[in-house]
Amino acid sequence: MVAIESLTSEGQAILEARIDLMPGPTPLELLPRFSEAIGAEIWVKRDDVGSLGLVGNKVRKLEYLLADAVRQGASVLVTVGAAQSNHARATASAAAKLGLRCVLILSETSTAPPSGNHLLDLLFGAEVEFVDGASWDLLDATLAERCNELERGGERPYAIPMGGSTPLGALGLARGYLELGAQLAAQDVSAEAVIHASSSGGTQAGLELGRALVGRGPAIRGIAVAKSPGILEDDVAAIATGAAALVGLPRSWSAEEVILDYAQVGPGYGLPTPAGEAAIRLLAHTEGILTDPVYSGKGLAGLIDQVHRGLLHGPVVFWHTGGTPALFDPIHGAALLEAPGSG
Repeated sequence: MVAIESLTSEGQAILEARIDLMPGPTPLELLPRFSEAIGAEIWVKRDDVGSLGLVGNKVRKLEYLLADAVRQGASVLVTVGAAQSNHARATASAAAKLGLRCVLILSETSTAPPSGNHLLDLLFGAEVEFVDGASWDLLDATLAERCNELERGGERPYAIPMGGSTPLGALGLARGYLELGAQLAAQDVSAEAVIHASSSGGTQAGLELGRALVGRGPAIRGIAVAKSPGILEDDVAAIATGAAALVGLPRSWSAEEVILDYAQVGPGYGLPTPAGEAAIRLLAHTEGILTDPVYSGKGLAGLIDQVHRGLLHGPVVFWHTGGTPALFDPIHGAALLEAPGSG
């Protein structure tokens, strides 16, 4: 991570001010059989591998956000997401590890028994509150209201927005990009691009900052899984610019610099697509690696599509953002098993 040395001592201190929630660099692996199947050399950065609560890229953000929460003397973490939110589950796990109360405000109500991430939220001891049919804007408003209620009750809440996507949280993925750069250099791989699922913008913003710190390296291409065109670009640019300011890097981003592919959104956030399900099955069958239908499966589908359209030639790094527990939601699992050719 020699790029850190280009920052001032204050910038370096901010980049190092985190709680260690990951066991070390996550693996970078070549996918030989998958690469042969789609016709391009693909590597995978396995942020799905780790020790804390089935891990995922959200833990990288939480290392910084929870360090800030502890500095502020927070007594309860409060965040929002969908019922199968990877971020909510990771927050619940991290709160359990640190002995903090955790309140999750989720946007779907189900009468079915808890499963997938929702089941894990409860096992980690989180207090789950459902807001039926809530939009992302309404969830943000509900987050602020709930924190005000907790303050009036004598608590010290620490609010974490959707996906932990703040400039501070994005530093986790900037650090991750530096980690990836060292791994690519060690294996003498010159990657063309990093492909990943992009929803709330913090992952893509952090990777952009990491690339700016290095001054070179594979380009960042997000596969949108949630927001509409125009909105996510602005969010990524703003978060990346804010994160750069935190560490004293004189760099700003415009929406035009943010590369996003919206072809995999399908009917909407959290709703599986045939292409995503096919991608999940292909990686599972060829490499024994699982991806989920909400985030990583759609990101993988975008990678496959761009290779087939001649937009990527390889080597390419697929940043596996985790999300495996969502596969155990009965609706998602049934769709995968019932799909043509899935047997």
